[in-house]
Amino acid sequence: MSRIHLLAEQVFRKIAAGEVIERPLSAVKELVENAIDAGASAITVELIAGGKQSIRVEDNGSGFAVDDIEIAFQRHTTSKLSQLEDLDRLQTLGFRGEALPSILEVAEIELFSADNDLGRGWHCRFRNGRLQDKEACAYRRGSVVIVSRLFADFPVRAKFMKSDQGELRPITAFLEVTALARPGIAFFLQHNGRSVFSYPAAADLRERIYQIFGKEFMEDLQAVGFIAGDYLLSGFVSAPQTGVSGKGRQYFIVNGRPVKEKTIMAAFNNTFQTYLEKSRNPAGILNLTIPPGHIDVNIHPMKLEIRFLDSSRIYQFIKNAIEGAMGRPGPERQMKGMAGIPGLPGAFPHEPGFVPPDRERATSGDVGFVFNEPTASQGDGFRVLGQYLNSYIVVEKSDELLIIDQHNARERVLFERLKAGYQAGNVVSAHALFPLLLELSPAEHLALDEEKLVFFKMSGFDIRLLSGAAIEIKAFPQFLAEAEIKETFRAALQQMPGDDLPAEERLLAAMACRNAVKANQRLQPEQQRVLVKDLFACENPYLCPHRRPIIITLTLADIEKQLKRR
Repeated sequence: MSRIHLLAEQVFRKIAAGEVIERPLSAVKELVENAIDAGASAITVELIAGGKQSIRVEDNGSGFAVDDIEIAFQRHTTSKLSQLEDLDRLQTLGFRGEALPSILEVAEIELFSADNDLGRGWHCRFRNGRLQDKEACAYRRGSVVIVSRLFADFPVRAKFMKSDQGELRPITAFLEVTALARPGIAFFLQHNGRSVFSYPAAADLRERIYQIFGKEFMEDLQAVGFIAGDYLLSGFVSAPQTGVSGKGRQYFIVNGRPVKEKTIMAAFNNTFQTYLEKSRNPAGILNLTIPPGHIDVNIHPMKLEIRFLDSSRIYQFIKNAIEGAMGRPGPERQMKGMAGIPGLPGAFPHEPGFVPPDRERATSGDVGFVFNEPTASQGDGFRVLGQYLNSYIVVEKSDELLIIDQHNARERVLFERLKAGYQAGNVVSAHALFPLLLELSPAEHLALDEEKLVFFKMSGFDIRLLSGAAIEIKAFPQFLAEAEIKETFRAALQQMPGDDLPAEERLLAAMACRNAVKANQRLQPEQQRVLVKDLFACENPYLCPHRRPIIITLTLADIEKQLKRR
């Protein structure tokens, strides 16, 4: 008897739809991209219960013609392609003709739309995968699509949906990067009847960045404008000696499409290693424009991934663009007077006397190993011999030679102090000399929920919520540096699940990392000794909170073996 049989149509249709619509974010993404392709200048997204109960997307785009409504909800229909060759000339975000029918397979849809300025529109209801009601109504040009009962009849997907906040956060992040990609479009987001953000149409990218992230973030950026043949790059990146904690402020847009692509990310982060401290990461909002035929956007059902025709050219182009912005021009040219980029970057160095870390080692008289003056052990059981490359402390202990990573060591010390105080509920706090005011982005504001507020309070912070997305930090753990508190707070707030550390430890580790002594930082002999003593007093002196090694141990036998003495 045959064991292979044809799936029922309702089964394989739902499975196919599930490849496109995985969660509320998927539906929002498809509907917003359709609105952008329809020429909308304002898009409003309203959610109930993180989109699990209801998703409403309203736009003022071209709207549906009456004859197009029913066919638009059928599979393999689109207004954006007519033949295979059109994929090489694609300028729109959506094109597959799968979004609306896929949503309809796993939800119910209500549509209001008009394609005219006469106030004549249509109201349609779709149930069970097909049109149920269609009636004329008064409506202005544009569309409203309301999605309800998402996955109600698809329990395999429904059981994997997250909490309301868990579904809201990625939707907010998606709309933020989409707003960066389209500064001329107004975006509004509401959740359970309350405004999450409101971004009016911006004059240019600079104004949009200011809307989302605030003045403080914008001041640490510099403009990039670069052309090489038919490739063009524009946007803003971290100025030298700035940067942020983590990589949450990196946004890449290719031909108007927000993407996360490994070639761009690698080129961006690798090139910036010369210009930032080891513990800092570059921030950037970059728009890459290339011929449509040089990119394949058709490799993922949700269009989340792309493929470049020539990845090596992309890598080198971005590298040259960033180096050009920093004052190291390549064979290509920087753009002059480009719209939306007031003030292109000046000559390197960005600050008087600034030398990138790799040059500093080559030109400084402090390069290499610095011996300390002989001192008594003071009962520590070890002797600090000196500092190597301003990054590693060399210690003699029990006939062994130890090489200690000073950043990882300090990170472990701070982490254990923070953890001990957090668990005991007795962290000693210091009050800020002046109010530490911080304007959070919508995504950060969402992340600062009641659970996080309790965490920060138990960690020694005194945080006051102000109007909008502003907060004031009045107090913080005493042994953290006040100058780093804002970035420390952001670093903890931006931590996302992804490793095997418990949530609280992940947040504490982020704070410790931000405050730890940096590589390439000269320490006085007494500072070295105190750090090593504090490290040896730790519960685990061998691994930092992120599981990186702290100490390399060389025994006498190791040394004699290398020197061929045994």
